[in-house]
Amino acid sequence: MGLTEREEIMEIVTSWEQKGEQKGEQKGIQKGAQQALEKVAVNLLREGMAHEAIARVTGLTVEQVQQLQAHQDSD
Repeated sequence: MGLTEREEIMEIVTSWEQKGEQKGEQKGIQKGAQQALEKVAVNLLREGMAHEAIARVTGLTVEQVQQLQAHQDSD
């Protein structure tokens, strides 16, 4: 016995919702990982480590490290 049109639509909607939730979770994980790297970079800046070294260690760009430094200097 096949699905009714309404049931098919509900399955599609449910599938889209699940995909949206998965994408949202993934974005949240990525954002958290980025924030953790930035926190490590800020701590290394406070310890006086060079921007280039911090970039190598964290995987951030030198520009990102410089932006973090500028933000720290303005606080």
